[in-house]
Amino acid sequence: MNFAQRPLDRQQAVLFPERLDEAVPPGHGVRLLDELLERVDWQPWSAARQCKGKKRKGSNRGRPQIHPRIIASVILYGILRRIHSSRDLEEAISVRLDFRWLAHGTNLDHSTICNFRVDNDVALKDLFIQIVQIAAQMGHLPLASLGYDATRIKANNRRSGTRTPEELRELQAELGKQYDEAKRQAEQADAEQTDLLGQHSRDQLPNSLQDIQARKSKVDAAIEELNEIKKRGLKEPTRLPITDSESRVSKNKEGGFAPNYTPTATVDIDSGIAVDADVVFGHHEDRDMLGTLDAVQQNLGLEKPVPEVLADGLMSSGENIVGCKERGIDFHSPINLRKHADNPAIREDLTQPVAAEDQDRLPTRKVTVGGKKLTKLDKEAFVYVPEEDHYRCPEGKVLPRCSTTTERENGRDVIRHHYQSHSEDCKGCPLMATCVDAKSGRRRIRHTHYEADRIEHAEKMASDEAQKKYARRRAPGERPFAMIKQRFGLRQFTVRGRQKVAQQWRWSVTAFNLHRLVSLIQSNADPPSPQPSAA
Repeated sequence: MNFAQRPLDRQQAVLFPERLDEAVPPGHGVRLLDELLERVDWQPWSAARQCKGKKRKGSNRGRPQIHPRIIASVILYGILRRIHSSRDLEEAISVRLDFRWLAHGTNLDHSTICNFRVDNDVALKDLFIQIVQIAAQMGHLPLASLGYDATRIKANNRRSGTRTPEELRELQAELGKQYDEAKRQAEQADAEQTDLLGQHSRDQLPNSLQDIQARKSKVDAAIEELNEIKKRGLKEPTRLPITDSESRVSKNKEGGFAPNYTPTATVDIDSGIAVDADVVFGHHEDRDMLGTLDAVQQNLGLEKPVPEVLADGLMSSGENIVGCKERGIDFHSPINLRKHADNPAIREDLTQPVAAEDQDRLPTRKVTVGGKKLTKLDKEAFVYVPEEDHYRCPEGKVLPRCSTTTERENGRDVIRHHYQSHSEDCKGCPLMATCVDAKSGRRRIRHTHYEADRIEHAEKMASDEAQKKYARRRAPGERPFAMIKQRFGLRQFTVRGRQKVAQQWRWSVTAFNLHRLVSLIQSNADPPSPQPSAA
């Protein structure tokens, strides 16, 4: 059989070598990526002087600096090609023509790439904002509606490497004793050797001390994290990871529980481009939503907040509902104040009792009193009337507000209003046995001072128009997480500590934005309108 001849022997010398630019086809995606990055102002990176070459000993002249655009381009393109490791990127530059073309033939070692990736936090944030602004200048960022969401990504900490706060404190004390004893023994052995052999020096601790010191430093970091949690007024977690103490044990997206971080992404609904990315403290992303919306307005130089925000049901807290209302934002987030379907307590005339034949269907709950399990009427058997600021019980009686308290919960002041029935109204009531407190003979209900706003929001979300608007959130809001996890392969962070994790997440979202912008350009998508002015 005849086979085609090889075009060129590997050992054959060539007189006219091919140009590097000819190695990459004209329509290759790396070319459009390079064109977009050419629009970026790299001055913040150069000013940071984080990409210095090594200086020669005894000379004031060192290697010329590698341009930050080259290193950043390689990192971002590597993410798009599922190459995250610095060593793998170093290899890709050596053996892959698209990487070598992007790096202009520059040889980068893995330490240069690694240091650049973690040493430029401020400049990376500026790069993220600049790419968003480039999308706006090209007409692909209307900023008429935002979607805010979060996900869970595993921390660089094994699943079983966690301890309770009590175990951590006991372990810290035990390791402290072990370290002191090992140090005493090492000093004694050192003194004995000095007597025999004379003065000598040791460059490092004995192996036994190094091991104890390494374990103790991890536990000490975990204790410091517990102190930080206490300082913020938050509740202590049940278990805290040891290797990466800033992560939190929470439910995985893949099932089960493990140490995780909670990255967030705020997306322009019409274009699908992320306008903000962060990693929140703990796993209560709802507390960071308003701060994120303010950051978007400030970072993009908008005169007013983006007029519409779509978020999942976790974000529909009273604080977020009121905060959006104060900012003039039309907030759409599902909220379910009625857990029980077909509740007979919801009736046209609240002054009239619930029909006798329907009283058995009133919402109830199980409570334990004095070691006995009892069935009591649930709070939903009582209807709040915002206009008159009182509750109506199933018999139509009024529960007026009796007091207001301020409580500290998870680092925030929570104002609660308390409502209580009149004892004379409860006497002789047919529902008394399943309703009132045995000691006081009254029924007491409480809610936060956002209750009226939550009811108003629930009524708004029940409309067809609101449901139609909210349905637009799903695809663009979830796309960054799906792309970064599935296509880019980021299922677990490779660094530790919230600051470094946030940097790795921002690199990934920046790469996602470039991918999304390239897709919009290649598809010849018509830029949506109208577009508010952005800096």
